[in-house]
Amino acid sequence: MNQEEMDQKFEAGLELWTAGSVQDGAEMWMDLAENGHLVSIRELFHIFLDQKEFEAAESYLAFAKDPNEPTILYLRARLLEERDGIDAAVESFEAAADAGHPGANSLMFRWAIEARDIASAKYFLEALKGYENELSKMTEADSLSDLHEQLEELRRNLLEILPVYFVLASGRWMRVRNEINEREENQEAWESFLSVHDLSVDEFERYEQWWIFAGAVVVEKLKAQFIDEFLEAATPDSHDEFENFFRKYANWDDFIRELSECTPGDTESTDGGPSYFSEYALGSGLCDPVVSGPDFDEEMIAEISELVESWFRENYDRAQSILLSAYDEIMKIR
Repeated sequence: MNQEEMDQKFEAGLELWTAGSVQDGAEMWMDLAENGHLVSIRELFHIFLDQKEFEAAESYLAFAKDPNEPTILYLRARLLEERDGIDAAVESFEAAADAGHPGANSLMFRWAIEARDIASAKYFLEALKGYENELSKMTEADSLSDLHEQLEELRRNLLEILPVYFVLASGRWMRVRNEINEREENQEAWESFLSVHDLSVDEFERYEQWWIFAGAVVVEKLKAQFIDEFLEAATPDSHDEFENFFRKYANWDDFIRELSECTPGDTESTDGGPSYFSEYALGSGLCDPVVSGPDFDEEMIAEISELVESWFRENYDRAQSILLSAYDEIMKIR
């Protein structure tokens, strides 16, 4: 029996099932499933899964001609979820998503949104393009435009907390900024400067105190995420040396503040000189010589700067996701 004939037989079984001849319809599907008909396998799997008959549901997966077919991978993940709990099924859902199953990609997108992970949400949204029809039939039906709006909502969430990141700074930059804007002597100039960044004087002072005390914990969490990303991008022979620098000498406060205001375009060279990102996020931030020490290995600093700038250029959405991971904590003081 060829594929077309099997599809026709499946439709005949569906007509019987819909008309109330459930047993006759199911028997037709069982015959098809034993011959590897994917749609029949899926239908029978769901029938037994809904009845919590896990062994029967799993038995039909064995009839698949290709055990790595996306639908089979997804059904196996669903079996694990229903039988053993969602934690036991995560890796299987990831495998099904990697194989291109729209149901798995839709689930991974929802998880990314819940985790406020812009980078992953964007990735899974791209993977769902072309599956509008499948999305409309899912239990939690969404259109691609609905999913896109959820992703944009994450970006708006980040915009809400960027003014708080603007206040984050080390003592050195704080002193320089105070001098530039005559914070104590010229209240009008200070208020004007802050208004450009959507801040009032009261907000600035509140955020400043928060970063010094409770916010220090948030910085440590952000720092840990950035370090993991940078070390993953580093070569094995530089890993230990770079890690030592990141953990003991890097100026994270100013780096995070400057990075929060940068875009990939800021990694482009300016008139043949260093990029804005290199000059401020790195030179006056992460690799600030006042923090790292004037005698620090300049060659290593150059390598770290190149690594981090390249990472930011290629992983802007991931950088945004890391900043957004502090949303709940920051919104407590907004």
